[in-house]
Amino acid sequence: MNKGIIAVAMSSLLVGCAVQTPEYRLGHFTAASSFNVRNLDYDSTNATRVQGEDCHQVGRPPNDSRLQRAMDDAIQNGQDQGVTGDLLVNVRIDQVQKNKPGSFFGLPAAHNCIEVEGELVTLR
Repeated sequence: MNKGIIAVAMSSLLVGCAVQTPEYRLGHFTAASSFNVRNLDYDSTNATRVQGEDCHQVGRPPNDSRLQRAMDDAIQNGQDQGVTGDLLVNVRIDQVQKNKPGSFFGLPAAHNCIEVEGELVTLR
């Protein structure tokens, strides 16, 4: 009997360790580069620093296009401030853990967030 309980406990433990993180799309972009782009014509004196994020509660499946949603949020936040930009330059992207209101009575719950920060500019 004890051997049966130990066998069930061990198999449950091994199955729990074998669960893989789901695959999902991080984003779909019109243009992206990690190098300096030549002949990119914009006025850097009018650049405005903006931030955006996309979060999902830990333990729940994430939504698709997380990086894209975070970038869209940063651009929209800048446009809401009156900036007419449509391109982020000098971008920094971080993945962080935050405590935010959860779905159970609004109690704090761990969230995995993608944060995007960059300068919002308008091409000439």
